[in-house]
Amino acid sequence: MVGNILDHQQIRRVAVLTNPAAGRGIAAERAVEARREFFRRGIDVVALAGASAEASRELARHALDDDLLDALVVCGGDGLIHLALQEQAGSKKPLGIIPAGTGNDHAREYRIPLDVRGAVDAIVGGYSTHTDLGVIRHGDEERYFGTIAMAGFDSQVTERANTIKWPRGKLRYLLASGIEFPSFRARPARLETPDGEELFNGQAILCVVGNTKSYGGGMTVVPDADHHDGLFDITVLEEVPRRTFLLQARQFMAGDFSGLGGAIKRFRVPEVTLHMPGVNTYVDGDRSFPTPVSLRIAPGAGHYLVPKP
Repeated sequence: MVGNILDHQQIRRVAVLTNPAAGRGIAAERAVEARREFFRRGIDVVALAGASAEASRELARHALDDDLLDALVVCGGDGLIHLALQEQAGSKKPLGIIPAGTGNDHAREYRIPLDVRGAVDAIVGGYSTHTDLGVIRHGDEERYFGTIAMAGFDSQVTERANTIKWPRGKLRYLLASGIEFPSFRARPARLETPDGEELFNGQAILCVVGNTKSYGGGMTVVPDADHHDGLFDITVLEEVPRRTFLLQARQFMAGDFSGLGGAIKRFRVPEVTLHMPGVNTYVDGDRSFPTPVSLRIAPGAGHYLVPKP
């Protein structure tokens, strides 16, 4: 477990990593604006643009190995941050964020301004914090993630949302929810700890495993998640009538479960295995592994530049 302790970093030279195609070109525009803002503050910038996931990871790796750089800065959405985390997790070199995605849930979690100038100010200020990360494992493969792992109806919605060009933010997920709602149904699900304790075994509409509070542009389905406490917060929604969910959807997405009564199950554990046959998990808003998957907390593996307290 790692406390919420801030360190001060000397920021003089950064690498700015962008996927030019992200956000329908918005990321590229914001990267240009970010470089201009860094220059105004006397910060040297190395511009990096990855044309593929593999290229982005390789660029991130080289930047992290460069002793002349003080930070790796990602200009993009949660998906590009997720790629960078695979190389940066556990690093002494902090990660800065210029939000340019649809959800921007990493930025929301760490109070990073959503405008470019404010985000650059947070980076140049040089305050960093070490946080927990999640690790998802399937077979011999594993990946770090910063925010939330999900399976069930919400992963269907996320997959649909990733195909929609407009609107952006939470509205895009609401539209995707409407499109996918005819397939709203419960599936067999099981959650168990490494020592064999069965947390849940039944029919579930969705399972959300959170290192942080929100996904989908600020939907706080795990409202008590704390990225410093060494634990996942888990929310399971059992089978409920469609009408009930429709009436409670707004409150549910705001972290108010009172109208769903006993259909909500919540757990707090450092490690869990999730079984939901035939369902793909999503982490940090992108498709990950099919279930079953094992998830564990990696205490202190995250290292982010955040606004001055």
